[in-house]
Amino acid sequence: MTNPVNRQWLLARRPVGSIVPEDFSYSESTPPEPGENEVLVRSLYFGFDASQRIWLTDHGGYLPAVGVGDPIRTMGIGQVVASRHPGYAEGDLVEGFLTWQDYNIARADGPMPLRVLPRSDDMPMTWHLGVLGVGGLTAYFGVTDVLKVGPGDTVVVSAATGATGSLVAGICKAMGADRVIGIAGGAQKCRWIVEHAGYDEAIDYQSEDIGARLAELCPEGVSAYFDNVGGDMLDTLLLHMAPRGRILICGAMSSGYTDVQLQGPRNYMFICVKMLSVQGILLTFYRDRLQEGVEQMGRWIAEGKLNVAESVVEGFEHAPSLLPTLFTGKSPGKLVLKVADPV
Repeated sequence: MTNPVNRQWLLARRPVGSIVPEDFSYSESTPPEPGENEVLVRSLYFGFDASQRIWLTDHGGYLPAVGVGDPIRTMGIGQVVASRHPGYAEGDLVEGFLTWQDYNIARADGPMPLRVLPRSDDMPMTWHLGVLGVGGLTAYFGVTDVLKVGPGDTVVVSAATGATGSLVAGICKAMGADRVIGIAGGAQKCRWIVEHAGYDEAIDYQSEDIGARLAELCPEGVSAYFDNVGGDMLDTLLLHMAPRGRILICGAMSSGYTDVQLQGPRNYMFICVKMLSVQGILLTFYRDRLQEGVEQMGRWIAEGKLNVAESVVEGFEHAPSLLPTLFTGKSPGKLVLKVADPV
């Protein structure tokens, strides 16, 4: 490295409500030096996930809050520039927690492992942030391990065009589900999930009565619900679950992730009345099984059972403007920012 510049996007203040450009500030510094058991990673790609918004609150959600004045946390792909850890060598391509800056200090003992990526992959590198990353692996373990989807199941998925939701239908079908119904916003997205994401039916929450459509499409009730939205949508699904149905709580997009204290469902007594099982999912609990998920998802991709969608934007300067689009509308699938090319 010859006098490299370390560009950074820092948290200028805690966002109130929707994210705006003034919540971030641009800075430049020199790259840090790795300590014992640390590696210095040069950023190549940043992934964008709704959970990044809750990391900017005072509470931080399931990870420590990003401090005011600190770079924004992200899942990313980078290349090892210098290593003081025996498990990583200079030149390795890695995936894990990074921040919005060109050079990151990374450790292998964080909440998620710093994965060394294969160079001989036939798949795009960015897929390790999407279908083979947080979104895809959450979909995989949510369907297979929590909901235990199988033959005879009718599955409903909210936010069906998201990085996770867009993969759930294919996984459910691979596990033998009878029917998978997606909920999305707008005719174009509803058409997309049926034509490209493996859904049998779509419900447009913007123009249709979700309850009426569920009664029409699922007269015997919904056996498994993959919930990415929460709020009123979860309340509606509680009324339309089959006896002994299963619900996975994966996200709460309806809240905007501006706070960790959310109002619970009004129809919660139907959990009792219908003897429903409700469970959450957090990928950190599966950190020792990630390779299992990567290998199975890779097999399903090779067999044509999963359709992968992503949008890749280029340019470090775009990071702050991309994050709000997770809540205001973006293209289906995973959103990724390209920062640099590997060497």
